[in-house]
Amino acid sequence: MIKKAQIIFTILMLLIPIGAKNIYQPEFVPSEFIIKLSPDTKIISPGSLNSGILEIDIILSKISVEDISSVVPFKKNLDPRLPDINRIYRVQYSDNISPDEVAKKFKDLNHVLYSEPRFIQFETTIPNDPYYSSQWHLPVIDASQAWSVTTGDTNVVIAIVDDAIDLDHEDLANNIFTNWVEYHGTEGIDDDLNGYVDDIHGWDFAENDNDPNPVIASQDHGTHVAGCASAVTNNGMGVAAPGWKCKILPLKFSNDSNGSLSGDNAAAIIYAADMGADLTNNSYGGGGYSNYFRDAFSYAYELGTLSLTSAGNSNEDEANYPAAYPTVLSVASTTTGDYKSSFSTYHLSVDISSPGSGIRSSVPDNQYASFSGTSMASPVAAGIAGLIKSQFPDLTASELAIRLSATADNIYNINSEYFLLLGSGRVNAHNAVSFSNNQFYSIPVRMKNIQFSASDASNGNGDGSFDPGETIDIDISLYNYSIVGSDNVDIYLSTSDSRLNVIDDAELNQSVAPEDTINLDQAFSISISDSAGPGIAVFNISIQQDGQNLNSFELSINIGITPILIVDDDNGGQIDKFYSTILDNIGIPYSVWDRMNGPLTYEMVQNSPIIIWFTEWAFPSLNFEDRLALTEYLDNGGNLYLSGQDLGWDLNENPGDSSQTAFFNNYLHADWGGDDAGVSSAQGIPGDPISDGLSFDIYQPGYPSSNQYPDYFYPHDDAELIFKYSNELNMGLSYKGEYRLVYTGTGLETFGSTVNSIAPDDVNEHQTIFLERTLDYLNFINHTPLIDTEDSTSNIYFHVNIFNNAHGFNGPFLHYRFNGGEYNTVDMNDTTDGFYYNVPSPDESVLVEYYFSVTNNYYNWTNPLNTDEVFQFNIGRDIIAPTVHDLERLPNIIDRSGTALVSVLANDNIGVDSVALYWYYSLNPDQIYNTSMNPDGYFWQGVIEWENLSGNDKIYYFAIAKDNSSSGNFGFSDTSSFQIVNKTILTGWDEENIGQWNTGQNWGLFYVNSAVKYGMNDSPNANYENNKSDYLTLLEPFDLSDYNSAYLQFWTGSFLRENDIGTIQISEDGNIWNSVYSITGINFVDTVKIDVTDYIDSGVYLRFHISTDASGTSSGWYIDDVHLLVDTSFVILSNDKEKNIPIDFSLSQNYPNPFNPITSISFSTPIKQMVRIEIFDLHGKLINNIYEGITQPGTHTIRWDATNSYHNSIPSGVYFYRLTSEKYFKTRKMLYLK
Repeated sequence: MIKKAQIIFTILMLLIPIGAKNIYQPEFVPSEFIIKLSPDTKIISPGSLNSGILEIDIILSKISVEDISSVVPFKKNLDPRLPDINRIYRVQYSDNISPDEVAKKFKDLNHVLYSEPRFIQFETTIPNDPYYSSQWHLPVIDASQAWSVTTGDTNVVIAIVDDAIDLDHEDLANNIFTNWVEYHGTEGIDDDLNGYVDDIHGWDFAENDNDPNPVIASQDHGTHVAGCASAVTNNGMGVAAPGWKCKILPLKFSNDSNGSLSGDNAAAIIYAADMGADLTNNSYGGGGYSNYFRDAFSYAYELGTLSLTSAGNSNEDEANYPAAYPTVLSVASTTTGDYKSSFSTYHLSVDISSPGSGIRSSVPDNQYASFSGTSMASPVAAGIAGLIKSQFPDLTASELAIRLSATADNIYNINSEYFLLLGSGRVNAHNAVSFSNNQFYSIPVRMKNIQFSASDASNGNGDGSFDPGETIDIDISLYNYSIVGSDNVDIYLSTSDSRLNVIDDAELNQSVAPEDTINLDQAFSISISDSAGPGIAVFNISIQQDGQNLNSFELSINIGITPILIVDDDNGGQIDKFYSTILDNIGIPYSVWDRMNGPLTYEMVQNSPIIIWFTEWAFPSLNFEDRLALTEYLDNGGNLYLSGQDLGWDLNENPGDSSQTAFFNNYLHADWGGDDAGVSSAQGIPGDPISDGLSFDIYQPGYPSSNQYPDYFYPHDDAELIFKYSNELNMGLSYKGEYRLVYTGTGLETFGSTVNSIAPDDVNEHQTIFLERTLDYLNFINHTPLIDTEDSTSNIYFHVNIFNNAHGFNGPFLHYRFNGGEYNTVDMNDTTDGFYYNVPSPDESVLVEYYFSVTNNYYNWTNPLNTDEVFQFNIGRDIIAPTVHDLERLPNIIDRSGTALVSVLANDNIGVDSVALYWYYSLNPDQIYNTSMNPDGYFWQGVIEWENLSGNDKIYYFAIAKDNSSSGNFGFSDTSSFQIVNKTILTGWDEENIGQWNTGQNWGLFYVNSAVKYGMNDSPNANYENNKSDYLTLLEPFDLSDYNSAYLQFWTGSFLRENDIGTIQISEDGNIWNSVYSITGINFVDTVKIDVTDYIDSGVYLRFHISTDASGTSSGWYIDDVHLLVDTSFVILSNDKEKNIPIDFSLSQNYPNPFNPITSISFSTPIKQMVRIEIFDLHGKLINNIYEGITQPGTHTIRWDATNSYHNSIPSGVYFYRLTSEKYFKTRKMLYLK
């Protein structure tokens, strides 16, 4: 499935919509993973299938290893200061297990430094603009002035790590790097002993050969990137490029079959460094953090190879990989006028900017085109870096990066809203090759808060709650993304909140290293005034360098204690207002923690009785620290509402460790289903205290329809299902045990929302009711409501459990009254198992109303929340009958014998003793059957059984409940019924449920309109392919063994070209198939009936087959409303040839006669004409018109099932059947006996 921000490696090219997030899910090279072993391990010999380490080899033996090999050839004298690349291995295996799952098995073993899958990358090009002026960017970067200083050096090598490079392109060929040792060596021999045979002009790291040329049309990206960096210049053809005559080392890593970037580009980077490349350009991104990639870039950097990467095309403030690795130079894109390109990613991790919009360059086959993207910006910068290396050949990789960055032009005067987020400026080639070191512009540090915590442990009471009068210590950790550091960084804390007084407000003259973290423990302190009210307090952290203001960011703490903590984990979104608006409206105080401020600890949440934690669509969600805090919180009796689309995906499928899935299984009490329920509506569960009666559409506001991914899952037996999607997949659950939990696979903000919904304006009734009921369910005064009782002589026992055993609260208090009098308020008694109070018996019949409360210095809390709707029960003789409702409505069925599960809700004020299910048949209503029903959650369930019923018989059923009262009151449900019918829908697809079908290669749903809804097509939203053979197969057979005749009926629309054919095939065993119908032709629409009586068996299999030739395509074959009809009346059209056409009209006697319940009526017609056959009773009343239509010449047979025009069974007796046509009229008599 295509999705997700920050997931797959993607070449940043022209096809990403401007402003869209990178929405891809990770894909891996199949049956392969990377593992790095510790330095104390022996090198694994070539050809060996084990490591020589027992615990590693035990796992290897279970995955059918086929090969273990070093990712690069062995390096005998590897400098110990470099990453140990000799112990990085590629393991290939044959078991059908996901590489990320396999890699996890090794992750925590001794001697394993890391293990991870190998990502596949994807190209994502920004569309070109043919009206851009050719190579507008070269004057902007002062290229001509730079070329007056140097036109590059053929000894400077720029490695282009990309999909493919056209070695013979007229404007690249003279600049392609040549490995002269291999060029003059022996073919088939590794002459330079680097482990790569005949690598004359680079290497293909996808196909593992020495040909990096493009093979398929989509491999045009690398050729364009190579031209951006160093196309041959001043040669009278094509384009110019900054690198002029710097050499290009082509390193290909795309697959030749489909263009996927599945090659080992990390190995390509290592190869480039080993070959002495001065630079690598890497115009791809995404994929998340990889230790293997970091090792590769670090290895290259230490050998003097500087790597430049494209920052990304998301138009988002986000860090992408590999651009955000240390030792890598991240390049953003600018357009004309030095403005940030509309598509370019921006972030503190960006090191420099470069022109990337509408860049004209080479594409395969001696062609040229304009592309846009940071994929273009990066090689333009790399070309300039090649000029620098030509002019200053002794520069290290670090010095080269600094010179490129410190000579860039400042563009923040016109990009002020992106200050520090576009690096040091826009590249300037002339400055880069001509400035002396003392002319360098200052490069500021670019620091981001990566962790923040506050504590009252030293100067407060240490309970994690920040109370009036306490002093709070602040810890922060800041990461410097810049390639330079500083010894003169000042960090300040300030606030405009009058409740706070800053005590320690500055950390001065801090030393900050390049691309490193600075930890400031207890660096700041603030005191809270004695009169401070509860709520969120905001303060500001600002950073200065050499007296210059750089960036700042807000942090916040919660003063005091609130009953609800909202954890805003939506990665900067605005959905928190959906929750806060509802809480404000119902008057419940709350605090907010923005997860972007850093992780929460248990100490920070231990005093929050209820947590509402939403993730919207943030990545990643619930990391290890979050799960650690929540685990301890729940283990100590917490109450949690958790929600978010793709939260389940993050915990179950996003690469990580096994603790993610363990948390989902053990603490969310569910097994994972999937991340796309595929529908847009949900319904509550009848009788459920949270969701009963709720039904709504779902939509994640602010995202297009293609980015809607509501999770589904399977609740464990100890949890309760609270919502289902319209396709019956599960959306929500509740759990009540040692803690309380509500979890939904999409957030409250989606309930009843649209793409444009915003809070507070669009908060709706569904959201409000749901949150109110959820808070009642999570109420931290836990109490099971008392029910009516007939015992008026015993004391009334009230019991509650309180969150944290009521620590920090006054109470709990019981408030009760009899018969609407004044409330009595009493302190409840503490026990080892909660709190209790015994109210003396009233010794009479009374109505008891009650509620509970606790208080502290900040708020009052009650159960129920709304004390206008208190708990109540009656004491005294019970005469109230149980209510029996929501009796399941069973659909009509074609089965003559079978069973049906029935559910019903039964409630009673004093408790339900038992429920029984009763049923009878319409043909024998005096015989009533019954069975006991068993409780199942909120419902009672029982099974109706029947045998050998006739078509059109009805089964009536109802339920009776008995209560626990001394009177034994009974309650009755409504009576419902279902009919044994002759017609059933195999599928209509209107609910978008295709689970019972194997859709082959391309079959899928298509949407017609709101009335017709969905049908099936062989190639939805596209023309079918030439030379195609594709099947739509019903996965399970249907049973026809109880019937005398059977038909398939379906709607079809054919838009098939001549010689392209659709067929329906039937099989008795699923192996041997027989065609029973075929169709071809354009614009043929009809409802088709097919006789399958000859295939009556215990199992009948069905499939639809489309077969096309090479003559052309069309929109294909459409199918909908597939029905099965049994023992019913349909004409069987004759297959008589012309010689057998009857010479006269006739109407035969029905057979059998007498009959029950089916008889056959045959007739003959010598000409094509309208024919009608009708059934009448003895009084001449029309019973049924069983056939009417234009009929071809021949003998035909109709079967009739003794039903009237309403499909109801008729009584026994004598009936007449009459044939009427233009030329013939005939009536005959028949006898029906039941």
